[in-house]
Amino acid sequence: MKIVKQILKVIFICVLLYTVIIVLRHSHNEYYDGKDDYVYSYGNASDSVRAEIVDQLHRFQEGYANRDTTEVESFMEQLFSQENILVLGTMPNEILVGRKNVSRLIYSDWESWGDCTFLMDNAHISVSGNVAWISTIGYVKSDMSRFLVLPLRLSAVMVRENLTWKFQYMQFQFDLDFSFLLLTIAILMIWLLVGLVSLAVMIVKSLRKR
Repeated sequence: MKIVKQILKVIFICVLLYTVIIVLRHSHNEYYDGKDDYVYSYGNASDSVRAEIVDQLHRFQEGYANRDTTEVESFMEQLFSQENILVLGTMPNEILVGRKNVSRLIYSDWESWGDCTFLMDNAHISVSGNVAWISTIGYVKSDMSRFLVLPLRLSAVMVRENLTWKFQYMQFQFDLDFSFLLLTIAILMIWLLVGLVSLAVMIVKSLRKR
């Protein structure tokens, strides 16, 4: 009986680990090797406008690759609008309004978050007048562990200021499938229920012996 219990515990732990791995795995892996694949479609931007925006996206990628905190102000000047800036980070309380707050977020990202890689050439880019909206995917290799690689979504709105496309709105989002967590929750609830029933039986037996 003890062997059976140990086997069940091992199976339970394996199931939990598998669900965690499923949740944290890369999504859209096939797009990282396909230069002509667009995960969110190509968009309606003309080739010339698209090239201008992609140049800015590459500058953004370069900043997040180099992570030189002394370049944050220059980074902001090149890439972000002078007004109406809003950036949403991956955490619920990361709601940054204004250049100063966004600068702090970028400084924090570069200092301690991780190495980010985005598919800038494969981004969806659409334009209406002097406004453009962009969506793409990427991933961050956490500084906490080289084995912790989390998939991301990046979406943004850019405006044309003095013939240069700059960000006014941006959102970072973890691209994770949490549906498998429902299985984990169900298993934990069943385990809890079994534990409570076993505890109740043990208490009843103990009282009867008295």
